[in-house]
This record gives sequence, C-alpha cells and structure tokens, in this order.
Amino acid sequence: MEATKSGVDKATRQALILTLISEKGLGTQQGVVGALADKGVEVAQATVSRDLAELGVLKVGSKYLALPHDPGTAGIEVLPSFVVGIVPAQNQVVVHTRDGTAGAVSSVLDRVRGLRTIGTIAGQDTVLVVCPGPYSARKTAGLIADVCRAKTRPAGNVVG
Repeated sequence: MEATKSGVDKATRQALILTLISEKGLGTQQGVVGALADKGVEVAQATVSRDLAELGVLKVGSKYLALPHDPGTAGIEVLPSFVVGIVPAQNQVVVHTRDGTAGAVSSVLDRVRGLRTIGTIAGQDTVLVVCPGPYSARKTAGLIADVCRAKTRPAGNVVG
C-alpha cells in the first residue's frame, strides 16, 4: 500500500480528502494539500491530483464535488439529460425532471459529497432538495445548473 510521509495509507488519505471536500468547500489542489497538512498528512500535489481523479472528483465552477458512482446506479452523467429546470426557493431547490426520472436524479444528488443539502424527496418529475438555508439553496441550485451546462471538468490527472 502506498503511504504518505506521515504514514497514512492511500485508502485513509482518500477518505480524508472526501471528508475535507465536503466540509471545507475546497476548490484547488493546493487547498486540498493544505487541508491535509492541517490534519497532519503531508502529500505532494501530484499525489492529490491522482487521488482526485481516482475518486471521481469533479471541479464544478470553483468547487470540488465528490461524485461516488456505485455500480448499477445512476451517476452524475444523467443530470444534463434528465434535469429540465432548477428553481431555488428559500432553503429548498425544486428540480424539474423528465417524466419518470426524478428518482434517479434524487439518488444522484443524495450521493454527491460537497453539496450543502439535508436531503431530497422525489416524485414522478420533480425533486425537492432541502438545504440548511437560503444561501446553501442558491449555491446548490447553481452547482446543479453548472453540471447540467457541462461546466465541469475532472479535478485531477491520471497518467496512464
């Protein structure tokens, strides 16, 4: 197993990266390196780049989102095809979807690490996303819109 200078193995480091992305709203590799260092884990930026790529982390606007993909479940790639409208309302976001796809969209949104949400409720063609407050609802609506407009890119580089 690959270990860092501080003796943390790869799996532990990657789990910590996902937690830091979710909690701190990080958006740069240097930010991740610094946040890891604050936790006593020293790594090179190249290692963080590889970790981000392996974890499937995307850069959406100026923020990283971790998008775990479980085999047999819908992934982030469904959002541009299924979402037809996004409306923030107070501490909620109403996501209008194509008929019959709200469940898949809700499942994806529930699994995204880095979105400031409390939970989702899906109907036939609408998902209600509940956020902690109006600011997080607006940010969440913007991030979903960015993903749907394909303003995303992989966060790291894998050299094969």
